[in-house]
Amino acid sequence: MLQAQVIAAYEGLLEQARRMLACAENADWDGIFALKSQGLIDAASLQRAESQAELDEAGQLRKLELISEIVALDTQVSRHLHARQSYLGKLMQVGRQKCELDNTYRGKGEVISLGHRLYQ
Repeated sequence: MLQAQVIAAYEGLLEQARRMLACAENADWDGIFALKSQGLIDAASLQRAESQAELDEAGQLRKLELISEIVALDTQVSRHLHARQSYLGKLMQVGRQKCELDNTYRGKGEVISLGHRLYQ
């Protein structure tokens, strides 16, 4: 792979990272995971092919710039994913609490809607 091809491949990964961030900002979780999967495949392919290319100093600097941008974008995407994970964890906790309350009231022979109890 020639230097120009290596740099173009890294620029492609940067564009993928930008699209992933856009997906994260728009809560398009399926889009993120599709792009992440493709990015991992592309990165593995690039790593193998890159071993055949020699980058001059300018190429190495450009590669470093691109990698730095990719990592920065990935960090932002990770923040969105962690926030989503936290939100889903809270939803699961509420669901478990609702189940426990429903079971408690059913166990006492009372048939009371949890929604009714919570919003009175």
